[in-house]
Amino acid sequence: MYTFELLAPAGEPEAVLPLIEAGADAVYVGLSGFSSRPRSSDLTLEEIEQALKVCHEHNTELHVAINGCIREVQLDELRQTLVRLDEIGADAVILADWGMISFAVGIMKNTHVHASTLLGTYNTRTIRLLKDMGVKRVVFSTNLYIDEISSIINSVPELEYEIVADGGICFNDNRICELPHINEGENYRVFCRNEYKLNIDGRICEADRICADTINSNELFAMYLELGIYSFKVEGRTVNYKYVVPRIQKMRKMLESVSDPAPMTSSLHYISRLKNRIKGGGGI
Repeated sequence: MYTFELLAPAGEPEAVLPLIEAGADAVYVGLSGFSSRPRSSDLTLEEIEQALKVCHEHNTELHVAINGCIREVQLDELRQTLVRLDEIGADAVILADWGMISFAVGIMKNTHVHASTLLGTYNTRTIRLLKDMGVKRVVFSTNLYIDEISSIINSVPELEYEIVADGGICFNDNRICELPHINEGENYRVFCRNEYKLNIDGRICEADRICADTINSNELFAMYLELGIYSFKVEGRTVNYKYVVPRIQKMRKMLESVSDPAPMTSSLHYISRLKNRIKGGGGI
């Protein structure tokens, strides 16, 4: 029997309870002004405290994303906020800044530190460094292939590992994107998701959307579980939670259906062989 965590996005306080009722084991929110999403999809510290109470009343964890670009003028405020999050019992903080990771693991007594996918984790040297620093979980880069994931987990099995299992992915690397992401009140427009126009030598040219298709790992859950992936993250803090709830329900059903691998399918047999070859030093 595999153990797993289904991690759901909450971009507003009202989303927390419906997501839990839909089957989420944990909920993640963004800290206002410090996450990689617009402020409109972040929660204030006071809202996070209320969300935390709701989560813990339902035996659900709350993770706080603090994975935006941290500037010098924000350091003191963020340090104080990390201390406060630890005091109120946040289950995890998701960080993408090496300096703040070092600070957080040094002062947080109750809260686990997770390395965000935006940190860029591609190899075992980086993973071992994070483990030695005291990081509890690594969220894999969305650019890694299955054999690379297997190699890393086999080399450093002590950590928890998480993947982005459902939701949007940008054309650029891990959402580190210089194309416009425009926040207009309730609307969050991503330039690359729409058809757009280019002005070339005074001529207006139509062009197609350039972003990649959205991630959907439903058919691969058995493989990821066999590889050692623990947490399956759903993207969607910038959309209304009513669109996320059905995705959580579907993913819950899919994960539960493959969490007890008996008998082993041919795909799991392949993954088991892959893991053994990597562990034994054999080639892929």
